[in-house]
Amino acid sequence: MYTFVCCLFSNFALLAVVQLVCAIVRVMRPDLHVRGTRVFICVVALAFVFDAALTFLVFADAGGPWRDHRPSETFFARTTAYLVAGVLAIALARLGYRRSARRRAPPGALVIETSPYTKSTLPM
Repeated sequence: MYTFVCCLFSNFALLAVVQLVCAIVRVMRPDLHVRGTRVFICVVALAFVFDAALTFLVFADAGGPWRDHRPSETFFARTTAYLVAGVLAIALARLGYRRSARRRAPPGALVIETSPYTKSTLPM
């Protein structure tokens, strides 16, 4: 559990840093369309691949003090932390996109009901 929590907090810190860097890049270069969530997902996927390679290729046969850390047993906790952070990043990005789309609509805009079943609307 300790490994999961530490890895999850480090992934959230990495998400915050990536979002901040992407926001700074968007301010400096408005012509670039850098999305922090996509960059974070790529970084986490790359970290997962390196983690798996180190765990099962390098430390699998390592003796000595590495046996005490049990890297293959804690790998699944780290993998779960990668997945939780990725899913949360995507969910927050979708939530932020929906909120910004509502703010962009002018206050007196025409709103069309697109489906009476789902009660969804489309601002025009």
